[in-house]
Amino acid sequence: MKSFGKRPDGLRLERMKASLLWAGEAFRNIHPVLPGLRDLSAARPTLSEFLCGGNRRVPRGPLPSVHPGEAWRKPPGSGLRATWLGHSTVLIEIDGLRILTDPVWGPRASPSRLAGPKRFQPVPVALRALPPIDLVLVSHDHYDHLDYPTIRELARRDVPFVTSLGVGAHLEAWGVPPQRITELDWWESHTLPNAELTVTAAPSQHFSGRG
Repeated sequence: MKSFGKRPDGLRLERMKASLLWAGEAFRNIHPVLPGLRDLSAARPTLSEFLCGGNRRVPRGPLPSVHPGEAWRKPPGSGLRATWLGHSTVLIEIDGLRILTDPVWGPRASPSRLAGPKRFQPVPVALRALPPIDLVLVSHDHYDHLDYPTIRELARRDVPFVTSLGVGAHLEAWGVPPQRITELDWWESHTLPNAELTVTAAPSQHFSGRG
């Protein structure tokens, strides 16, 4: 399935291997998990529990939401405004620029439209109703952060993407022109052309993958 994305190769893979965080076959977290953060005695969830969840994973009723269109028609008085659109999807307005983080409008955080974690309720605003976006940030390639149908739609717009090393392979496979993709290693920065906006990739303690 195309939603799985594409593995990095060529010059992209060579750049990944040149990173100080590359450990032979993949990137590795350099800090161990601190004692007490992981309960080794806790039972691991079954496949059914992981995919379907239970009563505690689903709210009892719709969460309150507000359509942000009216607010977006007025610039933020402070020059800074963040509109939460669900999970890690946030529209950040800063000094007249709009940055969209981890955009997910798809129905499931899954490679399939038929199985996997399903969205509890729709995004407060349709993707096509978003105001013009100056930059899209994608933190990593998990399905709840990197969404195939959403990226396919955003690829039709003339908007640049900034993401982490290797993730650009997925974006390019889904139609984002390579010249609009910037991949960053830890502490690398990218300045948006003709704007006073710089994005810096800070360290994280996480993993990646779509398999």
